[in-house]
Amino acid sequence: MVQRRSTILFIILVILPLALLAWLGTYLIRDAEKRTDASMQAVLAERLSSSDHHLLHDMRQLTDRLDVWGAQSIGSARLMAQRLASHPWVAQTWSAAGKDAASENFEGKAPYDAGEEFNGLERLTALFNATQSPDSMPQFSLALDDGGPPFQRVRVAGGFSIGPRSSMWMTYLKMHGYHIDDKPVAAEAPLTWSGWHVGDSTFIYWHRFADGSLACALMNPQMLMNSLFQRLPQPGLATPPGRMMLTTVTGIPLHEWGKKLPGSEGPPAAHRACSEPLSQWEMAYTPANEEFPKPYLFPILLGVGSGIVLVFVVGWLYFHESAREIRVAQQRVTFVNQISHELKTPLTNIRLYAEMAAHRAESNGDSIAKRQLGVVEAETSRLDRLIQNVLNYARQQRDKLTIQPLPLDLDANVSRVVEFWKPLLENKGFEIVTSFNGPGTVKADPDALEQILGNLISNVDKYGNSGKWIAIRTEHDERHTRVIVEDHGPGIPANKRRTVFEPFERLRSDLAEGVSGTGIGLTISRELAQLHRGSLTVCPNYRDGARFILTLPNQS
Repeated sequence: MVQRRSTILFIILVILPLALLAWLGTYLIRDAEKRTDASMQAVLAERLSSSDHHLLHDMRQLTDRLDVWGAQSIGSARLMAQRLASHPWVAQTWSAAGKDAASENFEGKAPYDAGEEFNGLERLTALFNATQSPDSMPQFSLALDDGGPPFQRVRVAGGFSIGPRSSMWMTYLKMHGYHIDDKPVAAEAPLTWSGWHVGDSTFIYWHRFADGSLACALMNPQMLMNSLFQRLPQPGLATPPGRMMLTTVTGIPLHEWGKKLPGSEGPPAAHRACSEPLSQWEMAYTPANEEFPKPYLFPILLGVGSGIVLVFVVGWLYFHESAREIRVAQQRVTFVNQISHELKTPLTNIRLYAEMAAHRAESNGDSIAKRQLGVVEAETSRLDRLIQNVLNYARQQRDKLTIQPLPLDLDANVSRVVEFWKPLLENKGFEIVTSFNGPGTVKADPDALEQILGNLISNVDKYGNSGKWIAIRTEHDERHTRVIVEDHGPGIPANKRRTVFEPFERLRSDLAEGVSGTGIGLTISRELAQLHRGSLTVCPNYRDGARFILTLPNQS
């Protein structure tokens, strides 16, 4: 019991606070890291968004300039194609008056081989299919009325993109309302549309006229990308300390910029897909060490570490004092054990000579001497029982109690104990009721059984004296045998039914009421019962006093 209490106290005073401090420290550290990471992601997202917007803005400016470049063609797709061919970034141009009309192509100033799989007429046909009349493409007119982003992907009826993503060809329309000085389109003005037809690192500018004619220009991608990349980082902003990367969605590197300070060699910390019509590109950024230092964890570690040290110090002081008190208690128990053992020998002699004197007085017919010697014998037996309890408790604290179970007649054994106590109880006016219905034999230690019953009857003598009634019964069923001792005394309060078996726990401790003893009788009795694989309990349903039930297993 003491060891179990020490373990519980150790858990409460040391393990539990340490676990809470460890959890608190881990939580605070993770929270600081999470907040730092969230702040870093917000900054990086803003940085990537700014770069993406700059690329998109430059792409929109290029589109506007190409529109102005072709505006001098006075509404002719053929003249516009010729005009676009003179642009320094254009590799080839096409024009056609309609979907089924013959097309014309013009060589540009920036030679570029788009590969064997590229077919200009096929792209021209795809653009005719994508840029239908505004009557059949309601999103065109809505975009013109309401404004919107710089570009919008063109969708055909049914919601499918022109050119599936797997083919890497997409068509984008330039939206009105991007610039702050964009004027509303007059109702009587002829409508024209322009935008981009984008493949894998291939850019085709297109311009559709109100009469249905179409002009297209294949751009030299190296010259276009170099012009875009030369303006990174965007003018007016400081060069980022880390490493900014621009790649294709398949991971092919296109461009890098930034100071590339220490720490930026690692994998990217943030990614962002570029906006349309550059959605085949992706930006990523790896920050340098100086940009986002690790969270300042020293105060957290100092606080948690101080708490851990304090818990260890308090725990050590407590258990040091507890160990000292236990040591002193063990010395006291050892002293009492030695004294009690020394008292056994003279007590045995006193009892022996008292019995001899009682026999002599009985043979001489001296009733007064016999009665007086009977009192000496009874008190000698009480003192012997108290000493035996002390010795058993000391043995329990030092080692372990032991029993030697033997087959015995339970009713005869209980009856002998009752007969021993009968004179003392009758002299105090007790009514004694017995009922023996035990089995033929049980396996138990007769000395231990006598000690348990003696302690129970002694408690009735101490605490149940007001009722002047005691009953000792035995009963059994198929599995268990029970010895029941009950009285009509004040009983045991509900909150004391468990603690009454603890060492030195007594219902009344005031000597003025005549209650004396060591307070370990029930502790030893319960221990002896448990050694028999049985139990000693207080009946919670008995209301007329106290009822103790000794339960022993039947022989198998």
